[in-house]
Amino acid sequence: MDAAAFSAAWKRGWVIDSNHASSPMGNASTAARPIRSVLVLGGGSAGLIAALTLKRKRPHLRVEVVYSSKLGVIGVGEGTTPYVPGHFIGYLGFDEAAVFAALDPVFKLGVRFRWGAAEHFDYSFSGMQHPFRYPDLSRNSGFYQETPAQAIDLSSALMDECKVVPLRTDGQPDLPVAGNHLAWHIENHLFVEWLTKVCLAEGVFLTDAELGGVVADGEGGIASLRLADGSERAADLFVDASGFASELLGKALAEPFVGFSRSLFCDRAVVGGWDRGDEMILPYTLSETMDAGWCWQIDHPHRIHRGYVYSSDHLTDEAAVEEYRRQVPKAGEPRIVRFVSGCYERPWVGNVVAVGNAAGFVEPLEATALMVICIQSRWLADGLIDSGDTPPPTMRELFCRMNRNLWRQIRDFLALHYRFNARRDTEFWRRCLEETCLGELEELVAFYQENGPSAIAGAMLDSNNSFGLDGYLVILSGLGVRHRREWTPPPEELKIWRAKLDRLRRIARNGLRMEELARRLKNPESWRRIRGG
Repeated sequence: MDAAAFSAAWKRGWVIDSNHASSPMGNASTAARPIRSVLVLGGGSAGLIAALTLKRKRPHLRVEVVYSSKLGVIGVGEGTTPYVPGHFIGYLGFDEAAVFAALDPVFKLGVRFRWGAAEHFDYSFSGMQHPFRYPDLSRNSGFYQETPAQAIDLSSALMDECKVVPLRTDGQPDLPVAGNHLAWHIENHLFVEWLTKVCLAEGVFLTDAELGGVVADGEGGIASLRLADGSERAADLFVDASGFASELLGKALAEPFVGFSRSLFCDRAVVGGWDRGDEMILPYTLSETMDAGWCWQIDHPHRIHRGYVYSSDHLTDEAAVEEYRRQVPKAGEPRIVRFVSGCYERPWVGNVVAVGNAAGFVEPLEATALMVICIQSRWLADGLIDSGDTPPPTMRELFCRMNRNLWRQIRDFLALHYRFNARRDTEFWRRCLEETCLGELEELVAFYQENGPSAIAGAMLDSNNSFGLDGYLVILSGLGVRHRREWTPPPEELKIWRAKLDRLRRIARNGLRMEELARRLKNPESWRRIRGG
Protein backbone atom coordinates (compact mmCIF):
# COMPACT_ATOMS: atom_id res chain seq x y z
CA MET A 1 0.00 0.00 0.00
CA ASP A 2 1.64 3.28 -1.08
CA ALA A 3 1.08 6.57 0.72
CA ALA A 4 -1.85 7.62 -1.48
CA ALA A 5 -3.60 4.28 -1.13
CA PHE A 6 -2.99 4.31 2.61
CA SER A 7 -4.57 7.77 2.91
CA ALA A 8 -7.61 6.68 0.92
CA ALA A 9 -7.97 3.52 2.99
CA TRP A 10 -7.74 5.55 6.19
CA LYS A 11 -10.62 7.76 5.06
CA ARG A 12 -12.72 4.69 4.26
CA GLY A 13 -12.05 3.30 7.73
CA TRP A 14 -9.93 0.38 6.51
CA VAL A 15 -6.87 1.40 8.52
CA ILE A 16 -6.36 0.75 12.20
CA ASP A 17 -3.43 2.43 13.95
CA SER A 18 -2.62 0.06 16.77
CA ASN A 19 0.31 -1.63 18.45
CA HIS A 20 -1.85 -4.50 19.61
CA ALA A 21 -3.54 -7.15 17.56
CA SER A 22 -7.29 -7.00 17.29
CA SER A 23 -9.35 -10.00 18.20
CA PRO A 24 -9.98 -12.49 15.39
CA MET A 25 -12.79 -11.24 13.18
CA GLY A 26 -13.83 -14.59 11.81
CA ASN A 27 -12.99 -15.71 8.30
CA ALA A 28 -15.18 -15.26 5.25
CA SER A 29 -16.41 -18.46 3.65
CA THR A 30 -16.28 -20.94 6.53
CA ALA A 31 -16.56 -24.09 4.40
CA ALA A 32 -13.46 -26.19 3.87
CA ARG A 33 -12.97 -26.57 0.13
CA PRO A 34 -10.45 -28.80 -1.63
CA ILE A 35 -7.63 -26.93 -3.38
CA ARG A 36 -6.46 -28.26 -6.71
CA SER A 37 -5.34 -25.04 -8.38
CA VAL A 38 -3.46 -21.97 -7.12
CA LEU A 39 -3.14 -18.62 -8.87
CA VAL A 40 -0.40 -16.28 -7.65
CA LEU A 41 -0.73 -12.59 -8.51
CA GLY A 42 2.71 -11.00 -8.72
CA GLY A 43 5.99 -12.18 -10.20
CA GLY A 44 8.51 -10.62 -7.83
CA SER A 45 10.38 -12.42 -5.08
CA ALA A 46 7.23 -12.97 -3.00
CA GLY A 47 5.12 -14.47 -5.78
CA LEU A 48 7.86 -16.69 -7.11
CA ILE A 49 8.88 -17.96 -3.66
CA ALA A 50 5.27 -18.76 -2.80
CA ALA A 51 4.67 -20.51 -6.13
CA LEU A 52 7.90 -22.48 -5.93
CA THR A 53 7.28 -23.56 -2.35
CA LEU A 54 3.74 -24.76 -3.07
CA LYS A 55 4.70 -26.59 -6.26
CA ARG A 56 7.79 -28.16 -4.74
CA LYS A 57 5.88 -29.46 -1.69
CA ARG A 58 2.54 -30.17 -3.44
CA PRO A 59 3.57 -31.09 -7.00
CA HIS A 60 0.06 -32.31 -7.94
CA LEU A 61 -1.34 -28.76 -7.62
CA ARG A 62 -1.70 -26.59 -10.70
CA VAL A 63 0.19 -23.40 -9.86
CA GLU A 64 0.18 -20.34 -12.11
CA VAL A 65 1.86 -16.96 -11.60
CA VAL A 66 0.26 -13.96 -13.29
CA TYR A 67 2.61 -10.99 -13.44
CA SER A 68 3.16 -7.85 -15.48
CA SER A 69 6.60 -7.22 -16.94
CA LYS A 70 5.60 -3.54 -17.17
CA LEU A 71 5.76 -3.18 -13.39
CA GLY A 72 9.17 -2.24 -12.06
CA VAL A 73 10.92 -3.93 -9.16
CA ILE A 74 12.41 -2.06 -6.22
CA GLY A 75 15.95 -3.40 -6.32
CA VAL A 76 17.81 -2.15 -3.26
CA GLY A 77 20.17 -5.08 -2.78
CA GLU A 78 18.82 -8.10 -0.99
CA GLY A 79 19.94 -9.16 2.45
CA THR A 80 18.59 -12.26 4.17
CA THR A 81 18.55 -14.05 7.50
CA PRO A 82 19.72 -17.68 7.88
CA TYR A 83 16.09 -18.77 7.54
CA VAL A 84 16.17 -17.95 3.81
CA PRO A 85 19.02 -20.26 2.69
CA GLY A 86 17.58 -22.81 5.10
CA HIS A 87 14.24 -22.55 3.31
CA PHE A 88 15.65 -23.24 -0.15
CA ILE A 89 18.33 -25.77 0.71
CA GLY A 90 16.91 -27.40 3.83
CA TYR A 91 13.12 -27.22 3.45
CA LEU A 92 12.85 -27.30 -0.36
CA GLY A 93 15.91 -29.48 -0.89
CA PHE A 94 17.81 -27.60 -3.61
CA ASP A 95 21.49 -28.42 -4.12
CA GLU A 96 23.55 -25.78 -2.29
CA ALA A 97 26.39 -25.77 -4.82
CA ALA A 98 23.95 -25.15 -7.67
CA VAL A 99 22.19 -22.40 -5.70
CA PHE A 100 25.52 -20.73 -4.88
CA ALA A 101 26.57 -20.83 -8.53
CA ALA A 102 23.29 -19.24 -9.61
CA LEU A 103 23.03 -16.53 -6.94
CA ASP A 104 26.72 -15.68 -6.36
CA PRO A 105 25.93 -14.59 -2.80
CA VAL A 106 28.04 -12.85 -0.22
CA PHE A 107 27.73 -14.80 3.02
CA LYS A 108 26.40 -12.68 5.87
CA LEU A 109 27.32 -13.28 9.51
CA GLY A 110 24.99 -10.67 10.98
CA VAL A 111 24.58 -6.92 11.34
CA ARG A 112 27.14 -4.39 12.55
CA PHE A 113 25.49 -1.44 14.27
CA ARG A 114 27.04 2.00 14.48
CA TRP A 115 24.07 3.03 16.54
CA GLY A 116 24.61 2.99 20.28
CA ALA A 117 26.95 4.46 22.86
CA ALA A 118 29.89 2.33 21.68
CA GLU A 119 31.69 2.80 18.36
CA HIS A 120 29.85 -0.29 17.15
CA PHE A 121 28.27 -3.52 18.30
CA ASP A 122 27.50 -6.73 16.43
CA TYR A 123 24.32 -8.73 16.12
CA SER A 124 25.36 -12.15 14.89
CA PHE A 125 23.17 -15.03 13.76
CA SER A 126 24.92 -17.59 15.95
CA GLY A 127 22.63 -17.25 18.96
CA MET A 128 25.76 -17.78 21.07
CA GLN A 129 26.48 -14.28 22.33
CA HIS A 130 24.70 -13.30 25.56
CA PRO A 131 22.57 -16.32 26.63
CA PHE A 132 25.28 -18.92 25.91
CA ARG A 133 26.96 -20.45 28.97
CA TYR A 134 30.33 -22.20 28.99
CA PRO A 135 30.42 -25.24 31.31
CA ASP A 136 33.43 -23.89 33.23
CA LEU A 137 31.85 -20.50 33.97
CA SER A 138 29.12 -19.83 36.53
CA ARG A 139 27.01 -17.46 34.41
CA ASN A 140 26.00 -16.95 30.80
CA SER A 141 28.27 -14.89 28.56
CA GLY A 142 26.30 -11.64 28.80
CA PHE A 143 27.49 -11.16 32.38
CA TYR A 144 31.16 -11.30 31.33
CA GLN A 145 31.04 -8.87 28.40
CA GLU A 146 33.31 -5.95 29.20
CA THR A 147 32.39 -3.58 26.34
CA PRO A 148 29.47 -3.63 23.85
CA ALA A 149 31.94 -3.83 20.94
CA GLN A 150 33.68 -6.91 22.36
CA ALA A 151 33.52 -9.96 20.10
CA ILE A 152 32.09 -12.64 22.39
CA ASP A 153 31.27 -15.34 19.83
CA LEU A 154 33.08 -16.65 16.77
CA SER A 155 30.80 -14.85 14.31
CA SER A 156 31.44 -11.43 15.82
CA ALA A 157 35.18 -12.21 16.03
CA LEU A 158 35.11 -13.03 12.31
CA MET A 159 33.27 -9.77 11.65
CA ASP A 160 36.08 -7.89 13.43
CA GLU A 161 38.62 -9.50 11.10
CA CYS A 162 36.39 -9.12 8.01
CA LYS A 163 36.53 -12.90 7.61
CA VAL A 164 33.48 -15.00 6.79
CA VAL A 165 34.33 -18.58 7.84
CA PRO A 166 37.05 -20.24 9.93
CA LEU A 167 39.22 -23.05 8.61
CA ARG A 168 39.01 -26.67 9.73
CA THR A 169 42.07 -28.62 10.77
CA ASP A 170 42.23 -30.09 7.24
CA GLY A 171 42.44 -26.59 5.74
CA GLN A 172 38.92 -26.64 4.30
CA PRO A 173 36.42 -23.85 5.03
CA ASP A 174 34.24 -24.64 8.02
CA LEU A 175 31.05 -23.78 6.15
CA PRO A 176 27.90 -24.16 8.29
CA VAL A 177 24.93 -26.13 7.06
CA ALA A 178 22.41 -23.87 5.30
CA GLY A 179 20.19 -22.10 7.78
CA ASN A 180 22.78 -22.19 10.57
CA HIS A 181 24.73 -19.00 11.43
CA LEU A 182 25.14 -17.74 7.83
CA ALA A 183 22.75 -15.77 5.65
CA TRP A 184 23.14 -14.27 2.15
CA HIS A 185 23.52 -10.95 0.44
CA ILE A 186 22.10 -11.49 -3.06
CA GLU A 187 21.46 -9.31 -6.10
CA ASN A 188 17.75 -9.06 -6.81
CA HIS A 189 17.99 -9.67 -10.56
CA LEU A 190 19.99 -12.89 -10.08
CA PHE A 191 17.56 -14.05 -7.41
CA VAL A 192 14.48 -13.44 -9.58
CA GLU A 193 16.17 -15.08 -12.60
CA TRP A 194 16.93 -18.18 -10.56
CA LEU A 195 13.45 -18.31 -9.03
CA THR A 196 11.89 -18.01 -12.49
CA LYS A 197 14.09 -20.79 -13.87
CA VAL A 198 13.36 -23.25 -11.08
CA CYS A 199 9.64 -22.39 -11.07
CA LEU A 200 9.45 -23.31 -14.74
CA ALA A 201 11.45 -26.48 -14.12
CA GLU A 202 9.00 -27.49 -11.38
CA GLY A 203 6.02 -27.01 -13.68
CA VAL A 204 4.77 -23.60 -12.52
CA PHE A 205 2.95 -21.70 -15.29
CA LEU A 206 4.01 -18.07 -15.82
CA THR A 207 1.64 -15.63 -17.53
CA ASP A 208 2.75 -12.11 -18.42
CA ALA A 209 -0.44 -10.02 -18.30
CA GLU A 210 -1.85 -6.94 -16.63
CA LEU A 211 -4.67 -7.21 -14.13
CA GLY A 212 -7.93 -5.88 -15.50
CA GLY A 213 -10.27 -6.62 -12.61
CA VAL A 214 -11.35 -9.01 -9.89
CA VAL A 215 -14.52 -11.13 -9.95
CA ALA A 216 -15.98 -11.84 -6.49
CA ASP A 217 -17.40 -15.26 -5.69
CA GLY A 218 -20.33 -13.96 -3.63
CA GLU A 219 -19.07 -15.68 -0.47
CA GLY A 220 -16.42 -13.23 0.68
CA GLY A 221 -13.72 -14.56 -1.64
CA ILE A 222 -12.64 -14.36 -5.27
CA ALA A 223 -13.90 -16.40 -8.22
CA SER A 224 -11.43 -15.25 -10.87
CA LEU A 225 -9.09 -12.56 -12.09
CA ARG A 226 -9.98 -10.66 -15.23
CA LEU A 227 -6.89 -9.86 -17.29
CA ALA A 228 -6.40 -6.78 -19.44
CA ASP A 229 -6.83 -8.84 -22.64
CA GLY A 230 -10.35 -9.82 -21.53
CA SER A 231 -9.52 -13.39 -20.50
CA GLU A 232 -10.16 -14.73 -17.01
CA ARG A 233 -8.20 -16.95 -14.66
CA ALA A 234 -10.06 -18.99 -12.05
CA ALA A 235 -8.49 -20.94 -9.17
CA ASP A 236 -9.35 -22.60 -5.88
CA LEU A 237 -6.79 -20.52 -3.98
CA PHE A 238 -5.43 -17.06 -4.81
CA VAL A 239 -2.08 -15.87 -3.45
CA ASP A 240 -1.79 -12.08 -3.37
CA ALA A 241 1.86 -11.19 -3.98
CA SER A 242 1.10 -7.86 -5.66
CA GLY A 243 3.32 -5.84 -3.32
CA PHE A 244 2.24 -2.57 -1.74
CA ALA A 245 -0.82 -2.46 -4.03
CA SER A 246 -2.31 -5.52 -2.26
CA GLU A 247 -4.72 -5.86 -5.17
CA LEU A 248 -6.66 -8.80 -3.76
CA LEU A 249 -6.50 -8.60 0.04
CA GLY A 250 -6.36 -4.83 0.49
CA LYS A 251 -8.33 -3.55 -2.49
CA ALA A 252 -10.75 -6.27 -3.61
CA LEU A 253 -11.55 -7.66 -0.14
CA ALA A 254 -11.03 -4.37 1.76
CA GLU A 255 -9.23 -6.05 4.63
CA PRO A 256 -8.31 -3.50 7.39
CA PHE A 257 -4.69 -2.39 7.57
CA VAL A 258 -3.02 -2.06 10.99
CA GLY A 259 -0.51 0.79 11.01
CA PHE A 260 2.60 0.78 13.18
CA SER A 261 3.07 4.56 13.46
CA ARG A 262 3.14 4.50 17.27
CA SER A 263 6.35 2.45 17.13
CA LEU A 264 7.98 3.19 13.77
CA PHE A 265 8.17 6.78 12.53
CA CYS A 266 10.11 6.30 9.29
CA ASP A 267 8.13 6.28 6.04
CA ARG A 268 10.60 6.91 3.22
CA ALA A 269 13.99 5.76 1.96
CA VAL A 270 16.68 7.10 -0.35
CA VAL A 271 18.25 4.17 -2.18
CA GLY A 272 21.32 3.94 -4.39
CA GLY A 273 24.72 2.31 -4.78
CA TRP A 274 27.85 2.00 -6.88
CA ASP A 275 29.95 -0.60 -8.65
CA ARG A 276 32.57 -2.13 -6.40
CA GLY A 277 36.11 -0.90 -6.78
CA ASP A 278 38.88 -2.05 -4.45
CA GLU A 279 36.63 -2.05 -1.38
CA MET A 280 36.86 -5.11 0.83
CA ILE A 281 33.69 -7.25 0.86
CA LEU A 282 32.00 -6.94 4.25
CA PRO A 283 30.50 -10.23 5.50
CA TYR A 284 27.73 -8.37 7.30
CA THR A 285 25.11 -5.69 6.82
CA LEU A 286 26.13 -2.29 8.14
CA SER A 287 23.52 -0.17 9.92
CA GLU A 288 24.25 3.33 11.22
CA THR A 289 22.24 6.27 12.48
CA MET A 290 21.52 9.39 10.43
CA ASP A 291 19.84 12.66 11.42
CA ALA A 292 16.28 11.40 10.88
CA GLY A 293 16.69 7.65 10.60
CA TRP A 294 19.37 5.16 9.66
CA CYS A 295 21.53 4.06 6.73
CA TRP A 296 22.26 0.53 5.55
CA GLN A 297 25.07 -0.98 3.47
CA ILE A 298 24.75 -4.34 1.73
CA ASP A 299 27.82 -5.73 -0.02
CA HIS A 300 27.63 -7.82 -3.19
CA PRO A 301 30.51 -9.25 -5.23
CA HIS A 302 30.33 -6.49 -7.85
CA ARG A 303 28.21 -3.77 -6.29
CA ILE A 304 27.58 -1.99 -2.99
CA HIS A 305 24.07 -0.88 -2.07
CA ARG A 306 23.38 1.95 0.36
CA GLY A 307 20.08 3.32 1.55
CA TYR A 308 18.79 5.92 4.02
CA VAL A 309 15.52 5.19 5.84
CA TYR A 310 14.03 8.40 7.25
CA SER A 311 10.94 10.12 8.61
CA SER A 312 9.28 12.69 6.34
CA ASP A 313 7.90 14.33 9.50
CA HIS A 314 11.42 15.43 10.32
CA LEU A 315 13.20 15.74 6.96
CA THR A 316 12.22 16.82 3.47
CA ASP A 317 13.06 14.59 0.55
CA GLU A 318 15.58 17.15 -0.71
CA ALA A 319 17.32 17.34 2.67
CA ALA A 320 17.37 13.54 2.92
CA VAL A 321 19.04 13.22 -0.48
CA GLU A 322 21.57 15.89 0.51
CA GLU A 323 22.44 14.08 3.75
CA TYR A 324 22.62 10.77 1.89
CA ARG A 325 25.08 12.24 -0.63
CA ARG A 326 27.28 13.53 2.18
CA GLN A 327 27.31 10.09 3.78
CA VAL A 328 27.61 8.16 0.52
CA PRO A 329 29.54 10.30 -1.99
CA LYS A 330 30.22 7.36 -4.32
CA ALA A 331 26.57 6.56 -4.93
CA GLY A 332 25.02 7.36 -8.27
CA GLU A 333 21.70 9.11 -8.76
CA PRO A 334 19.52 7.94 -5.83
CA ARG A 335 15.77 7.48 -5.83
CA ILE A 336 13.13 7.81 -3.16
CA VAL A 337 10.82 5.00 -2.04
CA ARG A 338 7.69 5.79 -0.01
CA PHE A 339 6.12 3.23 2.28
CA VAL A 340 3.82 2.70 5.25
CA SER A 341 4.82 0.32 8.06
CA GLY A 342 2.09 -2.04 9.18
CA CYS A 343 0.23 -5.20 8.24
CA TYR A 344 -3.24 -6.31 7.26
CA GLU A 345 -5.47 -7.60 10.03
CA ARG A 346 -5.88 -11.02 8.40
CA PRO A 347 -3.62 -12.25 5.59
CA TRP A 348 -5.91 -15.21 4.79
CA VAL A 349 -9.48 -14.25 3.99
CA GLY A 350 -11.75 -16.76 2.28
CA ASN A 351 -9.73 -18.20 -0.60
CA VAL A 352 -7.15 -15.39 -0.67
CA VAL A 353 -3.78 -15.54 1.09
CA ALA A 354 -1.41 -12.56 0.98
CA VAL A 355 2.37 -12.89 1.23
CA GLY A 356 5.19 -10.36 1.29
CA ASN A 357 4.44 -6.66 0.98
CA ALA A 358 0.83 -7.43 0.04
CA ALA A 359 0.39 -8.64 3.63
CA GLY A 360 2.62 -6.17 5.50
CA PHE A 361 5.78 -4.09 5.49
CA VAL A 362 8.17 -2.71 8.11
CA GLU A 363 10.78 -0.33 6.71
CA PRO A 364 13.08 -1.37 3.82
CA LEU A 365 14.53 -4.37 5.66
CA GLU A 366 14.86 -6.86 2.84
CA ALA A 367 16.41 -9.49 5.09
CA THR A 368 13.35 -9.47 7.31
CA ALA A 369 10.99 -9.22 4.32
CA LEU A 370 12.44 -12.29 2.59
CA MET A 371 12.41 -14.19 5.85
CA VAL A 372 8.70 -13.39 6.31
CA ILE A 373 7.92 -14.49 2.73
CA CYS A 374 9.65 -17.82 3.29
CA ILE A 375 7.93 -18.32 6.65
CA GLN A 376 4.51 -17.49 5.18
CA SER A 377 5.08 -19.78 2.21
CA ARG A 378 6.17 -22.63 4.46
CA TRP A 379 3.22 -22.19 6.81
CA LEU A 380 0.89 -22.24 3.81
CA ALA A 381 2.49 -25.32 2.26
CA ASP A 382 2.54 -27.20 5.56
CA GLY A 383 -1.07 -26.22 6.16
CA LEU A 384 -2.07 -27.72 2.83
CA ILE A 385 -0.06 -30.85 3.52
CA ASP A 386 -1.60 -31.42 6.94
CA SER A 387 -5.16 -30.63 5.83
CA GLY A 388 -4.98 -32.78 2.71
CA ASP A 389 -5.33 -29.62 0.56
CA THR A 390 -8.64 -28.84 2.25
CA PRO A 391 -7.78 -26.20 4.89
CA PRO A 392 -10.69 -25.70 7.34
CA PRO A 393 -11.44 -22.39 9.10
CA THR A 394 -9.30 -23.32 12.10
CA MET A 395 -6.26 -23.73 9.81
CA ARG A 396 -6.89 -20.33 8.23
CA GLU A 397 -7.41 -18.65 11.59
CA LEU A 398 -4.17 -20.12 12.95
CA PHE A 399 -2.31 -18.87 9.89
CA CYS A 400 -3.68 -15.37 10.55
CA ARG A 401 -2.78 -15.55 14.24
CA MET A 402 0.79 -16.67 13.53
CA ASN A 403 1.20 -13.84 11.03
CA ARG A 404 -0.10 -11.25 13.50
CA ASN A 405 2.35 -12.54 16.11
CA LEU A 406 5.20 -12.44 13.59
CA TRP A 407 4.51 -8.84 12.56
CA ARG A 408 4.21 -7.76 16.21
CA GLN A 409 7.58 -9.37 16.98
CA ILE A 410 9.23 -7.55 14.09
CA ARG A 411 7.58 -4.23 14.95
CA ASP A 412 8.61 -4.41 18.61
CA PHE A 413 12.14 -5.58 17.82
CA LEU A 414 12.66 -2.59 15.53
CA ALA A 415 11.09 -0.24 18.07
CA LEU A 416 13.72 -1.35 20.59
CA HIS A 417 16.45 0.09 18.34
CA TYR A 418 14.77 3.49 18.35
CA ARG A 419 13.56 3.73 21.94
CA PHE A 420 16.99 3.33 23.53
CA ASN A 421 19.11 5.20 21.00
CA ALA A 422 22.10 7.13 22.33
CA ARG A 423 21.51 10.22 20.18
CA ARG A 424 19.94 13.38 21.53
CA ASP A 425 21.10 15.83 18.86
CA THR A 426 18.07 15.84 16.52
CA GLU A 427 14.32 16.17 16.93
CA PHE A 428 13.79 12.75 15.36
CA TRP A 429 15.93 10.86 17.86
CA ARG A 430 14.52 12.80 20.81
CA ARG A 431 11.04 11.88 19.63
CA CYS A 432 12.06 8.21 19.36
CA LEU A 433 13.32 8.31 22.93
CA GLU A 434 10.14 9.91 24.26
CA GLU A 435 7.36 8.40 22.13
CA THR A 436 8.36 4.98 20.76
CA CYS A 437 5.95 2.29 21.92
CA LEU A 438 7.58 -1.07 22.65
CA GLY A 439 4.34 -3.04 22.61
CA GLU A 440 4.82 -6.48 24.12
CA LEU A 441 8.55 -5.93 24.78
CA GLU A 442 7.92 -3.67 27.78
CA GLU A 443 7.90 -6.72 30.06
CA LEU A 444 11.17 -8.11 28.68
CA VAL A 445 12.87 -4.71 29.00
CA ALA A 446 11.70 -4.36 32.61
CA PHE A 447 13.08 -7.84 33.38
CA TYR A 448 16.43 -6.90 31.78
CA GLN A 449 16.66 -3.65 33.74
CA GLU A 450 16.16 -5.52 36.99
CA ASN A 451 18.05 -8.76 36.27
CA GLY A 452 20.60 -7.99 33.58
CA PRO A 453 21.36 -10.36 30.67
CA SER A 454 19.96 -13.42 32.40
CA ALA A 455 19.23 -16.33 30.08
CA ILE A 456 16.13 -17.06 32.16
CA ALA A 457 14.39 -14.30 30.19
CA GLY A 458 14.10 -16.73 27.29
CA ALA A 459 11.02 -18.16 29.00
CA MET A 460 9.23 -14.88 28.22
CA LEU A 461 9.50 -15.37 24.44
CA ASP A 462 7.23 -17.32 22.14
CA SER A 463 8.83 -20.55 20.92
CA ASN A 464 8.49 -19.27 17.33
CA ASN A 465 10.17 -15.94 18.03
CA SER A 466 12.28 -15.03 14.99
CA PHE A 467 15.01 -13.17 16.87
CA GLY A 468 15.57 -15.29 19.94
CA LEU A 469 16.66 -14.01 23.33
CA ASP A 470 20.17 -13.35 22.04
CA GLY A 471 18.82 -10.83 19.53
CA TYR A 472 17.11 -8.76 22.21
CA LEU A 473 20.04 -8.93 24.63
CA VAL A 474 22.48 -7.85 21.92
CA ILE A 475 20.40 -4.75 21.17
CA LEU A 476 19.83 -3.86 24.83
CA SER A 477 23.50 -4.29 25.67
CA GLY A 478 24.76 -2.59 22.51
CA LEU A 479 22.54 0.44 23.06
CA GLY A 480 23.84 0.76 26.60
CA VAL A 481 20.59 0.08 28.45
CA ARG A 482 21.53 -0.01 32.12
CA HIS A 483 20.50 -2.77 34.50
CA ARG A 484 20.66 -3.10 38.27
CA ARG A 485 22.30 -6.51 38.37
CA GLU A 486 25.90 -5.35 38.01
CA TRP A 487 28.30 -8.20 38.71
CA THR A 488 32.08 -8.46 38.78
CA PRO A 489 33.33 -11.92 37.79
CA PRO A 490 35.79 -13.56 40.17
CA PRO A 491 39.39 -13.12 38.93
CA GLU A 492 39.76 -16.80 38.06
CA GLU A 493 36.58 -16.74 35.95
CA LEU A 494 37.55 -13.51 34.23
CA LYS A 495 40.87 -15.12 33.30
CA ILE A 496 39.04 -18.10 31.78
CA TRP A 497 36.66 -15.77 29.93
CA ARG A 498 39.43 -13.68 28.39
CA ALA A 499 41.30 -16.80 27.33
CA LYS A 500 38.19 -17.97 25.48
CA LEU A 501 37.93 -14.63 23.65
CA ASP A 502 41.63 -14.79 22.72
CA ARG A 503 41.04 -18.22 21.23
CA LEU A 504 38.09 -16.94 19.18
CA ARG A 505 40.22 -14.09 17.84
CA ARG A 506 43.01 -16.46 16.82
CA ILE A 507 40.55 -18.70 14.98
CA ALA A 508 39.01 -15.69 13.26
CA ARG A 509 42.35 -14.28 12.13
CA ASN A 510 43.10 -17.54 10.33
CA GLY A 511 39.72 -17.58 8.60
CA LEU A 512 38.86 -16.78 4.98
CA ARG A 513 37.65 -13.54 3.47
CA MET A 514 34.60 -13.73 1.26
CA GLU A 515 36.68 -13.15 -1.86
CA GLU A 516 38.82 -16.23 -1.21
CA LEU A 517 35.87 -18.38 -0.14
CA ALA A 518 33.98 -17.45 -3.32
CA ARG A 519 36.96 -18.47 -5.46
CA ARG A 520 37.08 -21.86 -3.76
CA LEU A 521 33.35 -22.45 -4.03
CA LYS A 522 33.36 -21.87 -7.78
CA ASN A 523 35.06 -25.27 -8.03
CA PRO A 524 32.46 -28.07 -7.65
CA GLU A 525 35.17 -30.30 -6.18
CA SER A 526 35.49 -27.88 -3.26
CA TRP A 527 31.92 -28.58 -2.24
CA ARG A 528 32.65 -32.32 -2.14
CA ARG A 529 35.68 -31.75 0.08
CA ILE A 530 33.81 -29.36 2.36
CA ARG A 531 30.81 -31.63 2.82
CA GLY A 532 32.84 -34.83 2.82
CA GLY A 533 30.83 -36.40 0.01
